Amino acid sequence: MGVLRIDIEPSVLDWALRRTGLSDEKLRATFPKVNDWRSGEERPTLNQAKELAKKARIPFGRLLLQAPSGEEADVPDFRTVRNERLDGLSPDLQEVIHSAEGRLGWYADYAEEVGIPGPEILRSAQDSTSPILAARQARIALGFDEASAIPGPERVTTLTHHMEDAGILVSRNSIVGNSTQRHLSVDEFRGFTLIDGEFCLVFVNTSDAKTAQLFSLAHELGHVALGEAGISDHSDHLKVERWCNEFAAAFLAPETAVRERYNKKRSLLDNVASLANAFGISREATLLRLKGIFSIEQQEFDEVMRLVRVRNEKKATQEGSGGPSFHVLVRSRVGERFFETITFAAKSGQIPERDAARLLGASSYKSFENLVKRSHWASREVG
Repeated sequence: MGVLRIDIEPSVLDWALRRTGLSDEKLRATFPKVNDWRSGEERPTLNQAKELAKKARIPFGRLLLQAPSGEEADVPDFRTVRNERLDGLSPDLQEVIHSAEGRLGWYADYAEEVGIPGPEILRSAQDSTSPILAARQARIALGFDEASAIPGPERVTTLTHHMEDAGILVSRNSIVGNSTQRHLSVDEFRGFTLIDGEFCLVFVNTSDAKTAQLFSLAHELGHVALGEAGISDHSDHLKVERWCNEFAAAFLAPETAVRERYNKKRSLLDNVASLANAFGISREATLLRLKGIFSIEQQEFDEVMRLVRVRNEKKATQEGSGGPSFHVLVRSRVGERFFETITFAAKSGQIPERDAARLLGASSYKSFENLVKRSHWASREVG
């Protein structure tokens, strides 16, 4: 009896191969005949097709469809590469978005039921609004004055707390859920914003450098102000992304504060270095902000930008064995506001504990109970 081979439509095959997230080199190492599959010279065996489905994280039966179906999350995609929209989402990003949608959906329903108001900043601006004016108003709404940088050494945490205090759910993670084997790629996305009625959730990919995470938080805050849900990568080819980038720069480095700190006796490069450190943003973002405030000759700007880009500022954050405890990581991954709300709702009988554990990513009842004990409201009750 011959080897059983599987017919897979070319569009389905290409889609499944993309979903694996593997480079062409790794695809050839995993499936040596992959180029023959693509050309139609050879078909995959049953075992090879099963392995492909496993790598693509899809049921085997979906390889037998006439066309790809149901693979995309229903969220606007603002990511671009060389002015072109990106094609499709990885299984990891899709899963992160679906999980976030589940958390936001539950929170929105619960908040409406018990009378928790949505964030006032949501839909507070339009794309015709000056992003600089919108950023100034957002700083006031979040409790920052106009002449100061975000305080901190932990500026990302500080801004997160202010956003959550204003009613925005904020999730930060570098992996899919609690799976340390599935890392999120900065090359695929920096963050996204979801909106459900009068409520919203911001997600930031913490695989990025701290300076980029801070900018992503402010960028997604711009999406909240506009009321524009979507997936972001900080590119400036689309109008919405340009607006949010300008908003983020003005929010993190207010003109008044920049002018106070700018030293005309120092070189542009030295000012970029000192101001980047003062505001907690990248040198590239700092240089662009300075160009928007001061008159800088294009030749000087280009030369300093070249020097700035020589520096590799991308230092991915990794969660090692010496990292934070599990409950601290969960708080960051689902957001402080969501964590406190859902644990309280579960323990007061407003949601089944099984559902709360699932939305928190707790793998067992014991794990869920340990998380509940770490909530602020539970600590106050014990005290």
